[in-house]
Amino acid sequence: AKEAAANATRAAVDQLNGHEPGVALFFDCVATRLRMGREFGNELDALKEVLGETQFAGCNTYGQVARTTGQFNGFHNCTAVVCVLPA
Repeated sequence: AKEAAANATRAAVDQLNGHEPGVALFFDCVATRLRMGREFGNELDALKEVLGETQFAGCNTYGQVARTTGQFNGFHNCTAVVCVLPA
């Protein structure tokens, strides 16, 4: 889960096309938090490692809905979703 969160964060930062990150939003399935227990903080540490000083906020959800071009399924469960907004 930590690696997935780091990968999602890197992918979101890459979408900024060289702009500095201003703030990030992090959403993760509540099932992941329940499964990881006290180790859930490791996912947050992964975000901090990638984002550096960029602040972030987020919450646990009951599934995430997002579709991108060429993607068939838009509902994801047990998934880390990161949105990074430019500074």
